[in-house]
Amino acid sequence: MVETEYEGIVKMLRFFVQTKNFSYVDRIGNALNPEPVEVTLLEALRAFRSIRESASIGGDGRRYVEKDGNKIPVPGIPSDEEVKKFLDDVRSDMGVAKLVATLALSYPSKKENSGGDEWCF
Repeated sequence: MVETEYEGIVKMLRFFVQTKNFSYVDRIGNALNPEPVEVTLLEALRAFRSIRESASIGGDGRRYVEKDGNKIPVPGIPSDEEVKKFLDDVRSDMGVAKLVATLALSYPSKKENSGGDEWCF
């Protein structure tokens, strides 16, 4: 299942959707070849790392940002293995990028809502 293989990337893109920044998801989902996906993922990872490092840490040990009065959990940064596999798979099948973008736009499962976010220790 794609969401399992690229769970960190989907969660990161979903975070941007929750903060009303659709640019990265749109660019990945609408890409016609692997190059725009690579550039967009690089930019998304750079921005996400910056946001994550400056995010507040709640009493439960989770990182979050506040937007419009809501606390939005900040998931973990996707692993280098996951990013490499995603980019390798996108190079052989552009449908992977579209599917990941679509999953990022969907509502997370109950399981993810109740504990899918990374704890920061």
